[in-house]
Amino acid sequence: MIKNWLITGDTHGKTAQRLAYIKEMMPEYKPEETAVIILGDVGFNYYKNKKDWKAKHQASEFGYTLYCLRGNHEDRFSNSKTEIIYQHDPNVSGMIMYEDEFPKIKYFLDWVNSYIIMGKKVLTIPGAYSVDKWYRLQNDWMWFPDEQLTAEEMAEAEEEFKYGEFDLVLSHTCPYDWMPTDLFLNCVDQSTVDKSMELWLNKFRHMFTWYTWCFGHYHADRIERPGVEMFYTEVENLETVIKRWDDYYDGKELDWWLPKSPNYWMGEGKVDV
Repeated sequence: MIKNWLITGDTHGKTAQRLAYIKEMMPEYKPEETAVIILGDVGFNYYKNKKDWKAKHQASEFGYTLYCLRGNHEDRFSNSKTEIIYQHDPNVSGMIMYEDEFPKIKYFLDWVNSYIIMGKKVLTIPGAYSVDKWYRLQNDWMWFPDEQLTAEEMAEAEEEFKYGEFDLVLSHTCPYDWMPTDLFLNCVDQSTVDKSMELWLNKFRHMFTWYTWCFGHYHADRIERPGVEMFYTEVENLETVIKRWDDYYDGKELDWWLPKSPNYWMGEGKVDV
């Protein structure tokens, strides 16, 4: 039975190292009682060969239950050539995917979906654009054409979840207005980057009510603005993350987060979500 929920960002095939950190630095979270949510680019379905199997095997040995959100540097698990098991998972009150050989590595669905975790309503939004797409193609590196949500999947999400209310949103990328431009790679011409999914998220986020939003993708750990947190290598207790923003909305002063927010570094002052 899952008693503890942790959350972290991209692991890029080095999930075992992240779990080793949890085991050593957070021993209070027993593997058999702990689930770890990874916000995309897990890397379990990247090479499409034995390297993926090895990464899954090494991660499984730690005994934690993993819930993986799809990023952009990995194939859709629903495209897997191995037999996929679709099953209702009571831990999240929703459908997940997994392989019989690795039952503790679970995948949120490859399109926008809702779950209930710790009694909280959760919306999951997978996918993003690879800013290094052309470099990958030129060097014959892995790139996945359906890395972003399709127009049809976006439209279905709007129809199903507009007017909804969610305690927590988990996504790989983020809405356009929240994009951390200070983290953009200098070597990438931004005019070549497809930002259609971020632009769509900018619109979509106003179609429903949400309270806490966590995302990965940009390789930094920080609070982007009130209620919005970016994850990379940091590992946090999910209940703690949700509670701090519930407290903030209830009027509790959280001055400690100000130095971590780039919106304050850039002199913008208080920002709206």
